[in-house]
Amino acid sequence: MKKFTLVLLLLIFTASAFSQAQDSLPPYKQVPIIPPFRILLPDSSWYSKANLNTKQPTWIIYFSPDCGHCQMETEEILKNIDKLRKMQIVLITSRPFDDMKQFARYYSLAKFSNIKVGTDPTRFITNFYKVETTPFSAVYDKKGNLIRAYEKGGNMPELYSLAR
Repeated sequence: MKKFTLVLLLLIFTASAFSQAQDSLPPYKQVPIIPPFRILLPDSSWYSKANLNTKQPTWIIYFSPDCGHCQMETEEILKNIDKLRKMQIVLITSRPFDDMKQFARYYSLAKFSNIKVGTDPTRFITNFYKVETTPFSAVYDKKGNLIRAYEKGGNMPELYSLAR
């Protein structure tokens, strides 16, 4: 009987520890698919997961317009846009609308059909990815399944290969 009680307590403890570990994971690791985001674009229209092309991989980048690393990553993307033509890129910030709009205008992002930039006034994306630093990137395959997340910006050579 003591062995049974010991095994039962061990199972309960293990289940509890596993449950707590699962709860501490960011939502994107618990649900590894493109989240149901909704962002406000520079033209004041809304863009969401429903607008994505299901025949292309998706790269979601959470950024801050005044972040130097985010600016460098954006410049790198634009320098190599030909390698990324088959990937849809969604730049999302929780910063004020005017900051996002100025960022989009400065980099002339509207001229790239595969790039969308917008603000997330609800901070849904910040919470879904548990963003601690910018830029934060998550790459999804054509079916919307998470391939890889980069907590400190993307690995550009790897991203070029994923964009094929």
